[in-house]
Amino acid sequence: MYFDYREYIHAVLEALQSEGASMRSIQEAAGVPGSAFFSRILDGTRPLSSANAKVLAKAWNLRGEEADYFLGLVQFGNEKNVDKREYLLRKLLAARASKQEYALQDSALQFFSKWYYPVLRDLLPLVPARTSAEKIGRFFTPPLRAPQIKSGIRYLTEAGFIVCDKNGKFAVTSPVVSTPPRVRSTMLRKYHLKNLEINSEVYDSFTSDERSITSVTCSLSKEGFEKVRSEITALREKILAIAQEESNPDRVCHVGFQLVPRAQIPAKEKKA
Repeated sequence: MYFDYREYIHAVLEALQSEGASMRSIQEAAGVPGSAFFSRILDGTRPLSSANAKVLAKAWNLRGEEADYFLGLVQFGNEKNVDKREYLLRKLLAARASKQEYALQDSALQFFSKWYYPVLRDLLPLVPARTSAEKIGRFFTPPLRAPQIKSGIRYLTEAGFIVCDKNGKFAVTSPVVSTPPRVRSTMLRKYHLKNLEINSEVYDSFTSDERSITSVTCSLSKEGFEKVRSEITALREKILAIAQEESNPDRVCHVGFQLVPRAQIPAKEKKA
């Protein structure tokens, strides 16, 4: 059920306490060190080591695929390297795929696995009913092939992002993809990178009237950086509100914001 090992541990502790066990007895039964072992893990001040994860798995009678999943969950939660984290997430998703209820739930996570899935989702309701996949593909920049459109429509339909009526007209639905931030950031990483790549490829495909690309280079403190981040978040919400008010849209746009440090002075150097 879980993508966050801390959430799982919290659920286990609550279940054991509801049966009358004290935190002290739970810890003694598990054989883990330190009086604040669980509290420090749950509040994020310390990670759960692989060695202690194995101790808990044994104490809580996790065997076979359950034990493997829990240990993988701990690895994923502690990993800092983005490539390794993505690999570990794929392993968790593969393990969950054997359970139908989780496979259906996880299918929505693939929404950002292809850069064109979100675009196709918003484009389909704008095109006439029964428009061919070949023609829809030509609407994209860069153009897509018919098999990509067909597989995209199949995925979006099966995952519940779109529905098609008896006349062949598509409509957007709004399934909720509820996952921990670490899962979202892992899934979104390649999506953002791919969109940056495509933007550079199609830059000259549009005139200055058809695109808006600007940038600013400025010096910021940590506090100023957070203020700019908040402003971007507020603007993003405003753009979404404008989109929701549209009555006759004729294009699907990708609006990107990048707030990235290009140079940074270490704290010790700044003090000097």
